[in-house]
Amino acid sequence: MTVFRIYMKIAKKNMWVILMYLVIFFGITVMFQQFARQDVENYAAESIPVGIVDKDGGTAARSLAAYIGRTNKVVMLEEDREALQEDLFYRNVDYIIRIPEQFMEKCILGDDKVQVTAVPGSYTGYYVEQQMNNFLNFARTYGAAGFSEDEIGEAMSERETAEVELVDFSGNAGRTPAYAYFYRYLPYLFLSVLCYVLGYILMGFRRGSLPRRMKASAMPARVQTLQGLGAAGVLALGLWGICSVAVVFLYGSDFLGNGRSGWYLLNSFVMLLCALSLAFLVGSLVKSSNALNGITNLLGLGMCFICGVFVDMDLLSSGVRRAAQFLPVYWYENVNIILTEHGNIGGNVRMEVLGGIGIQLVFAAVFVCLTLAAAGEKNRKGQ
Repeated sequence: MTVFRIYMKIAKKNMWVILMYLVIFFGITVMFQQFARQDVENYAAESIPVGIVDKDGGTAARSLAAYIGRTNKVVMLEEDREALQEDLFYRNVDYIIRIPEQFMEKCILGDDKVQVTAVPGSYTGYYVEQQMNNFLNFARTYGAAGFSEDEIGEAMSERETAEVELVDFSGNAGRTPAYAYFYRYLPYLFLSVLCYVLGYILMGFRRGSLPRRMKASAMPARVQTLQGLGAAGVLALGLWGICSVAVVFLYGSDFLGNGRSGWYLLNSFVMLLCALSLAFLVGSLVKSSNALNGITNLLGLGMCFICGVFVDMDLLSSGVRRAAQFLPVYWYENVNIILTEHGNIGGNVRMEVLGGIGIQLVFAAVFVCLTLAAAGEKNRKGQ
């Protein structure tokens, strides 16, 4: 087991690389999980502090204030220009509505506009203005139909606000589960760690007279290769095991009880095989640490950006998505999206998942064949 021990010894010297990328990975996962996760609460109307100066005091004016107050925090203000400017400056209110005298006659039955003031460059002004225009349009319709001011106020108070009901197709109550983000960013960890660690190991075996000494060894080349593959497999399985234990520790019953945890684990394991075979290919080709750094960053960051890891798949152009189909990370992410969007993995959905996993296995086999071809070419040239 000499070759196996040497593999593990070199890997131990590069343990800092593994720890560094584990820290980066978990940091990225937590950060994006906080900013990118869309909960059901995001569909609720946003509350804006709205100041109202009521010079009319009539039923229609009170009805407008009540209508705006359904989804916003209404603050009644006095007509004082300096005080109103201070309220806007200190963001006590984001929008001010001045209801004029004879509001019913001038603005509902007439064509006068309600005077408003908003924080410059703020989207909240458009948000409140839309609500106010909705009130005025409905009130004018009632007024044109012959409703009195009291009747308009009563009719507007009885109008129901729109409600959003999310249809739960995925079994996640309309939410993207937190563990989905964990698995979304997993390819970055696998590619970075395995390419760096195996790259340094394989470069170490090509330094100095070690290649010639290994050829002259009594241990057959096939046994040396098998021991090397075994050591690489142990390292890869250790990395996958750490990530699998971490997802159970972080998300517990939410992950284990979703009915799809086995599929997530299988998909991540197949992605691990792709990363491992690609890392062997990279390690067999690079000759210096600078080249290894460049290729690893290009493969890891490049594939993660164009295959839907760091950028949502829906935001990628059609051309980028077509090109990404020639990379294994795309199919990994595609399977993750299917698992997230469907609560029951059966029928056609199961076939799509198995198809994506199968394509990843094909990529892994291709990388292995390329590695063997590269190794055969080096042996033929006596390198």
